[in-house]
Amino acid sequence: MKKNAKEQLQCACNQLQSAKDELNQAMSTVEKQQNKQELQNTLSAVESAMSVANTAVQNYRD
Repeated sequence: MKKNAKEQLQCACNQLQSAKDELNQAMSTVEKQQNKQELQNTLSAVESAMSVANTAVQNYRD
């Protein structure tokens, strides 16, 4: 069955959470400082996207 827009948005939120979890795992194993900074920058961007997406879910009108 095809997902509606709200379900797609929730799915995107779930995928962002998964990306955040994976990046946090990577942060615990990274060795080089430059790579750690790249991961931190990416993690910050994902967290920002999560905030926007979660707000969109909360404000979504059925």
